[in-house]
Amino acid sequence: MTTLLVNARVLTMDDRRPRAEALAIRDGRIAAVGSREEVERYRDRESDVIDLGGKSVLPGFIDPHNHFAIGALESFWADCRGARSIPEIQQRLAEAARRTPDGEWVRGLGYDHHALAERRHPTRHDLDEAVPDRPALLLHYSHHQGVASSRALAAAGITRATRDPAGGEIARDRTGEPTGLLFERAMSGVESRSREGWEDRFVEVARRASLAYAAHGLTTIEDAAVTPAMARRYAEARERHALAIHVEEMMVGSDGWFERPGDAAPGRTLKLFVDGGYRCAMRVTRDGQERTSGFLFYDRSELADVVAGALAAGRRVTCHAIGNLGVERAVDAIGDALARVPGGRGRVRIDHAIFLTGELVRRIAGLGVPLVEQPSFLYDVGGMRPPPGVDVRPFRTVRRAGIRQAFSSDFPCGSLSPLVGIHAAVTRRSRSGEVESPDEALGVHEALEASTIEAARVMGLEDDCGSLTPGKRADLIVLSAHPGDVPATELLDLNVLQTWVSGLRVYPA
Repeated sequence: MTTLLVNARVLTMDDRRPRAEALAIRDGRIAAVGSREEVERYRDRESDVIDLGGKSVLPGFIDPHNHFAIGALESFWADCRGARSIPEIQQRLAEAARRTPDGEWVRGLGYDHHALAERRHPTRHDLDEAVPDRPALLLHYSHHQGVASSRALAAAGITRATRDPAGGEIARDRTGEPTGLLFERAMSGVESRSREGWEDRFVEVARRASLAYAAHGLTTIEDAAVTPAMARRYAEARERHALAIHVEEMMVGSDGWFERPGDAAPGRTLKLFVDGGYRCAMRVTRDGQERTSGFLFYDRSELADVVAGALAAGRRVTCHAIGNLGVERAVDAIGDALARVPGGRGRVRIDHAIFLTGELVRRIAGLGVPLVEQPSFLYDVGGMRPPPGVDVRPFRTVRRAGIRQAFSSDFPCGSLSPLVGIHAAVTRRSRSGEVESPDEALGVHEALEASTIEAARVMGLEDDCGSLTPGKRADLIVLSAHPGDVPATELLDLNVLQTWVSGLRVYPA
């Protein structure tokens, strides 16, 4: 059967035919895009003709850096976002413990130590009071640090004698005892153990979670940290038709997200963490002195070896790098790897790249490496004052340099809705109204490109999605108004009225 969508304002994101008024869908793919007269040629006796009454149609949004599995499982864990004191966190953890099956760890997520009345991180003793009978882990909103209870530390073998791992830190009190606070690679053991049992319930929640994504207009995403165990759960979810949207997988190892992925499952893309998150690797000059801070996970030669090996094996590679020193390390290693495997050009990218310098922008452009950025972070946490000589989220500068850039949410670390990121990229305005570096703003169409066709390109999926082009999947959304018609400050008020995935309307169900 052929479905015709007519009387629409179609923004195709295809430069060969940017706008149209109708399209035809057949066998899950776009059969035709054009005028109503052109599309009517595909009509037959069984065709379903849908008059959209002048509403706007766009390609479905694509999120190339998301954490779908973790977000889907969140409903089982203690939500500590918005908590204003440690007793409030303790109450939420205790409530979660009462509904946690025997044998499972208690997990909490999303706390912000700056928002707590005590103005400090919780400790293992705070968690022990709330959850005395089993291991517990409380994750920071960044997911790059967390607090482990005494039982959790013991399960991971972390004691007073345990040394800090390369790329991580175990916080200690004045006597040298671990406080429970773990940074970056130091939390690998407790984090991976804390979710092992919960992942068995992934298929149970995948359908509901993917429908929630569709409600935001998302039709394709890439889960940016899939362990070998979770890769098996994804396979099961697909067998049981539990995913309402398309999900690509970015593979990491079983030892922890931040570790070298020696046993990563086969797949198109390998994920490498180059630096930290909340404490990313920075290089700044203050008072004439060069200073560095944060965590680096690889030296240059080791990172180059891993990147080159993955490219030689035909894989794509994503390098997580946030700070300018982290990006510098990624650029150095990528350059070394491409010199050894020139055929890998176009299959490696850098995600985040929040802090950049002019020299880094020039080097990235010269290597032809795309960036995947998260404008929603600007909206969620507000603007940042850039260190001397460093630019923060320089979207306009990156575009002018000819660097391919795509937008993502990094959900649950950032707001899921692509419209939040688009609004932030265009207005440079935070939730509180603060404006950061307005000269780095993009136009509406540029931000839409970064959330559709450019996102497809950085994932290597441009032949299948990202634009409303004949032959591609019929992944599309219907919006309440045309994004180019509303003031930039009102982009957040747009509503996703319909979402279609492979020619089927999945939202509203």
